[in-house]
Amino acid sequence: MNRVKKKLLCLAIGEFAALCAFIFLYRSLSFALSIGIASFMAFLYLMLILLQGSMYWFYRYLLVMKKERFGLTTIRFLKFLRRINMIILVVISVLIPFTKSSNEDLIIAIVVFLFGIIEYINYYWYRLSYGKSGFNIRILLNTKLKKSTINKLINKC
Repeated sequence: MNRVKKKLLCLAIGEFAALCAFIFLYRSLSFALSIGIASFMAFLYLMLILLQGSMYWFYRYLLVMKKERFGLTTIRFLKFLRRINMIILVVISVLIPFTKSSNEDLIIAIVVFLFGIIEYINYYWYRLSYGKSGFNIRILLNTKLKKSTINKLINKC
């Protein structure tokens, strides 16, 4: 059980550290380049997903500490977040081309937004990270996709 607690806490801290790193990256890029609203929306979407991931892993850590299970309210909330994230994803994908301030802004926005989509899929639909190294394309291509833990919870309900 101690190993599980440590793993969950590391996942929560890792996602939060990634969130902080992307905040720093956005601030740095906004000072160095002329990025605009398109990049801001893409970064915001990615940060929202990373924040949800960090909170999810920390909540699971707390549940293990208290020896409790997920409640129906939490599962419904995760289902709601999955829908809201999809709506935001569609809205931002439509808005990015119209709000770009430059080609740099568009390219950065697309790259960051694609990463946000991958994170969204990883959390709410299919597990995309396998092994100790995390994302490994070779393992991913050679194995069948497994449902994410959030997806399994939502489908139970």
